[in-house]
Amino acid sequence: MPILHPDPPRLSPRLASEREVLTALKTLPPEAHVFVRLGILDPETNRDRELDFLVVHPELGIVIVEVKGHGVEPRGEHWVRIESDGTEHRLDETPGEQMARQQYLLLHFLRQAELGFVPQITRVLALPALAVRAGQGLGPDLPTCRILTREKLRNPFVALREAVSGGRPWEHWRSLDQSANYRIHPRSLQGLLDALTPMILPPPSLAELMEAEGAVQDRDAQLILDHLAHNFSQGRYHVAGAPGSGKSLLGRKVARLWVAEGRKVLVVAFNKALTYATQNALDDLVSDGQAVVATYHDLAVNLLEELQALPAFTTGEAFFNVDLPEAMRLCRGDFRQRWDALVVDEAQDLEPAWVDQLVGLLRHPGTDPVLVLEDPAQSLFREGRHELGQPWRLDLSLRQNAAIRRAALKALPTCGWTLPAPGEGEGEAVVSRVSSPAAWRKDLAEVLEGFRQDGLDPSQVLVLAPHRPSTLAVRDGEVIGPWAVNAVPDWWDGEKAGQVRFGTVQGFKGLEADAVVYLAPAYGHKDGARLRYTALSRARHRVVILEKALPEPPRPHEETAPKPRPVVGTWQRPAPSLSPEDRVRLLGALRAVDNWKP
Repeated sequence: MPILHPDPPRLSPRLASEREVLTALKTLPPEAHVFVRLGILDPETNRDRELDFLVVHPELGIVIVEVKGHGVEPRGEHWVRIESDGTEHRLDETPGEQMARQQYLLLHFLRQAELGFVPQITRVLALPALAVRAGQGLGPDLPTCRILTREKLRNPFVALREAVSGGRPWEHWRSLDQSANYRIHPRSLQGLLDALTPMILPPPSLAELMEAEGAVQDRDAQLILDHLAHNFSQGRYHVAGAPGSGKSLLGRKVARLWVAEGRKVLVVAFNKALTYATQNALDDLVSDGQAVVATYHDLAVNLLEELQALPAFTTGEAFFNVDLPEAMRLCRGDFRQRWDALVVDEAQDLEPAWVDQLVGLLRHPGTDPVLVLEDPAQSLFREGRHELGQPWRLDLSLRQNAAIRRAALKALPTCGWTLPAPGEGEGEAVVSRVSSPAAWRKDLAEVLEGFRQDGLDPSQVLVLAPHRPSTLAVRDGEVIGPWAVNAVPDWWDGEKAGQVRFGTVQGFKGLEADAVVYLAPAYGHKDGARLRYTALSRARHRVVILEKALPEPPRPHEETAPKPRPVVGTWQRPAPSLSPEDRVRLLGALRAVDNWKP
């Protein structure tokens, strides 16, 4: 691999052709130097002319590699850029004229640097997206030997030799006297590198890269999701999707299609954070009464309250996992509210019997459309398996850097999803550094400061841990590094918008952030692999893993004899046993998602 300047190079995801050429140039031999994006001042325009790539090699001399990507094509004696709507714009310069000016300015700059020896410069045009016939030239200044097609990029060193030698056999050309004008002696190489290094253009910030990567992901995902939504709105489907496959976005698109058909839609998930995000995304439908978005438990409390059949509040686990579902089952035929379509998101966290209860809330339970979305590998709460609807499998990633997806899937080899192949521009996407229980706060502060310096906003960053912030002695509003953290579950609007979200892996399932920091346990957590898989899959563009960061929290004191599990008998719809004050507090908390209007 050659020496890269800078290392690692940063190219925007929008520059697909340039990234393809860089991937090829990375296969050059180790004695080569590859400069990425150099700027040379053009005194005629008083603006920098940008060189896409500059290759410096002891035998090749200096090679300018100019890249023209998709939509740039020759038209007779001119070149045009074809926009996405089909309109054509004539370029002010042909690539040949552009590179001739680049060569003149570079040669003038190097001579002024008083290096003593300036090697010959060769101009090469890379056209990975343009269909060029074998042996085809593009004018007197662009013979076929100086055109890098996609085929030639398979072996770029051979192609550059051909360009430098003018198409003559390499060994024969090396024997000619003129080849000496290209050779760079070791004593001259360092001076040349020193002169070129200050010309490297500032790389785009991480924030700019993430914005460009997100735009490309969203553009590519839109057509696929629209197509899937149209199909999955036509009946009953059970979709198992990989991380980043757009399950929640798909559910929202399907909900909108059903509303457009005149249906009243019920959208249900397990955790409040995902439900709140979906409610914001469908706020217009919720406000118009065309959709209800709620967690299963919030919905159950509201429906049972309408019937005055809400069971007495006991311990949290028994109330939510036993009492509420049992009350829903017994009151199934009595509910007054009915819907015409159902979306169940993150269904792996809902018991099959609970989903069956939701289907029973449809106006026509046997025929109304249903979409069940899940990733069984993210099941952190229960092992329910759903058999409702026609099964589909989405083994793809639409909204996640491939390196992050690969790291997430490797964390849980039994997840069942396909590992993506390595790609270009992924070196910075996943960073793992060793921390410790004594140093994790300091290490986290350094990571957040790095994000700040790279242009990220705190709202783009999510810190995830296996434990609640309170267990880690993290206070809401506490400043870690450059930013305050938001440790309040399910709340990141208003005054919290300028803070870094800090929460549990479990609490943010189904959601995403541009950048995620995962505080990995320093002990053998029983769900360690699944937690890591879920945490990493929350990141779209960047993830930093602080390994061995968190100590095992102290275990609660265990009783000598376990308390017996309460036995749930026949439901008699008891009169509410809570005081009016307790009932108001309980319902206020449980309805937070259902009643919230941003």
